[in-house]
Amino acid sequence: MAAAAWPVAGPAGGVMAGRRFDLGAVALAGVLAVLVPTLTMLDAAVPGRALAAVAFVVAVPGVPLAYALRLPHRLVTVVLALCLSVAAALLGGAVAALLGRWDPFTAVTVTAAVGLVATPFAVAAIQSTPVPPPDPAPAAPRAARIWGLGAVALALCLWWVATRQVDAGAAGAVGLVAVAPPAYWLALLVLAGVLAWALLRPVLDHVVLAAACAAAAVCCYLLVNVADGAAGPGTTWVHVGFVDFVSRTGELATGADARFSWPGFLAGTAQLVATAGLADAAPLALPAPAFFAALALPALWLVGRLLTGSPRVAWLGAVLYLAFNWYQQDYLSAQAVGFVLYTGVLAVLLWAFMAADVPPLPGPRWRAWLRAPRRVPGRPRAGPGAGEPGPEGRAVSGATVVGLEAALTLVIAALVVSHQLTPVALVAALLCFTLTGATRLRTLWVAAAAMFVGWFSYGATGFWTGHIEDLFGDLGRVRGNVSTGVGERLVGDPLYQQMQYSRIGWTGLLCLAAAAGWLIVRRRRGAVLAAGLAAAPAVLMAVQSYGGEVVIRCALYASPVLAPLAAVAVSTVGSALTRAPWRLRPALRFAAAATLVAAALATLTATRGLNASFEHVTAGQVERARAVLAAAPDGGRVGTVEAVGPLPLARFGQVSAVAMPPPGCPGEVADCLLEQVGADGSAGPEYVYVTGTQEKSGQLRSGLPAGWTDRIVDTLLRTGGYRVVVRSAEVTVLERVPAPGRGAEGGS
Repeated sequence: MAAAAWPVAGPAGGVMAGRRFDLGAVALAGVLAVLVPTLTMLDAAVPGRALAAVAFVVAVPGVPLAYALRLPHRLVTVVLALCLSVAAALLGGAVAALLGRWDPFTAVTVTAAVGLVATPFAVAAIQSTPVPPPDPAPAAPRAARIWGLGAVALALCLWWVATRQVDAGAAGAVGLVAVAPPAYWLALLVLAGVLAWALLRPVLDHVVLAAACAAAAVCCYLLVNVADGAAGPGTTWVHVGFVDFVSRTGELATGADARFSWPGFLAGTAQLVATAGLADAAPLALPAPAFFAALALPALWLVGRLLTGSPRVAWLGAVLYLAFNWYQQDYLSAQAVGFVLYTGVLAVLLWAFMAADVPPLPGPRWRAWLRAPRRVPGRPRAGPGAGEPGPEGRAVSGATVVGLEAALTLVIAALVVSHQLTPVALVAALLCFTLTGATRLRTLWVAAAAMFVGWFSYGATGFWTGHIEDLFGDLGRVRGNVSTGVGERLVGDPLYQQMQYSRIGWTGLLCLAAAAGWLIVRRRRGAVLAAGLAAAPAVLMAVQSYGGEVVIRCALYASPVLAPLAAVAVSTVGSALTRAPWRLRPALRFAAAATLVAAALATLTATRGLNASFEHVTAGQVERARAVLAAAPDGGRVGTVEAVGPLPLARFGQVSAVAMPPPGCPGEVADCLLEQVGADGSAGPEYVYVTGTQEKSGQLRSGLPAGWTDRIVDTLLRTGGYRVVVRSAEVTVLERVPAPGRGAEGGS
């Protein structure tokens, strides 16, 4: 299909309004570049400082740098700006920690200076760009927008009421659906109605659709976090502890934990904590899932717009992505940041291909594709209409292409030093662009692979030193890695196992719908590339089991392409029903669409909230964990029955966690415990920390009997070496009784 059949313009809007948006974005970035370093220097405790610091991380220096490139597509500029700003924060933190020059104020000042230097160039680029003719598309009615946004606000109010009523601790084997209150389901119905209404309207209102998608992420991803007043899952608190260590010491504990071998996320977050004036990263962790979803939304929509050729189907793809994202990899983690950068790189490269003149591949199909890697697309051109800057058809300059390549290289470098798995998936995706002749940057995959290998060999020695056999033992074991990622998770409580199958089936449904959608668009330009990008993450299954999570990560990396392809299939079926002799009336179309969206969001609640009973963390657990860690002596130990909960939130490197009983206990638990702590408890850890979530985790995932943690606690108390500090359904804390003749070592 000709290039013109793949519109590359962004959302409809007035020309002058678009230019005001551009100048306003650059101006806001300039204000943040002055304000945030000033607040950091003064350490001023002013309202909104944390929000300003977060805005700084996503806007500076990316906004002025991206606009200075003169890209003829506003949304591509926004996506690139987000990626550049986040990459600058990651690289700045990593460099400071690696060089031993930890100074968050200097780092934020340097970043701000780069943004301020680029600001005049960005303003000049915006003002000198010729204005295209007005977009003939009609604008969305103002009254309809007000009603739509009002309905979104109503849904959020209902959701807030639900957060005051839900008790995640009461969720059993079926998860959150068993305890979600009526207000929550009513909020989902309202959101489903808004999304269906906005998707079916003759004129799309991108503001209402974006607000409804963001609200859906808030409602479905943050219900438990807000209800409990603390972030889950428990791994979140490992990262909070790591960030706290970097903040306290300015160093990387590479010898203590392999994750410090990828310091970008940890050091960058530590700098954000200092810039925001926070005590630790806990306040950032609570809204993280919805925040990262919103951060990825522009790139997700752009990918869908380019692959489907329809802004309406692109929004449907964004809704499907949100509804099928049960993987819960968007907590405060390097994976969440990595996914945002990964999706952004895909979106920018996909736009550069779709907006370019691409030489055809003549001859038989198989010979044509053999010549594809040698094909060089032209430089991207401005898209038609829609208020995009630049006259229609004018290609970008060679300097812009070079600047774009440099910007993407910087983003990839930040990704390489921040996460061990995402760069591998990105190299496979970049290779797909090269093999299909879909990019001018044909060696970008080589640069990405070289950076990854170089960092892995020299920067991540703490990860692989002494573990070569474990590291490469999974190489090529596709069946074994899949079995670890799927089969070994289907254990424990029988009902819980059935719910795990529902998760697999939900992702399988997305894949089937995406396959059907690809068959519909298979003759369009980019169809082969889309298939490659959807399949590329599967290469990870031949590399590592990744602790049993490689299959989940493959599905996650494929979802930005799977979701819009599935949306093509859904919209095609809907169009066929509309054109059929029994075509649905508008009211019935709305009812059917709203029902499907509501069912998708309800299924997401079941799949994503399945582990709510043992992955949620309460404010009370956090408070008790802080007290225990504060009371434990330097070099002390805290015993815990499972690595679930907020215990590792602070004092990493000063206080260690001890598994009780130790892993691989060959006999009775009581015998192992007594051998571990001694007959009188004197050899045990100073404190023991047990939560109700650990109890639920053992029951559901390992099939342990009810009350198994109580039996461990009772065994420790019978030694006479421990006394109860706190004992409730939520948390139990034991303190070791000082030996005779010794003073007390502190209380909780």
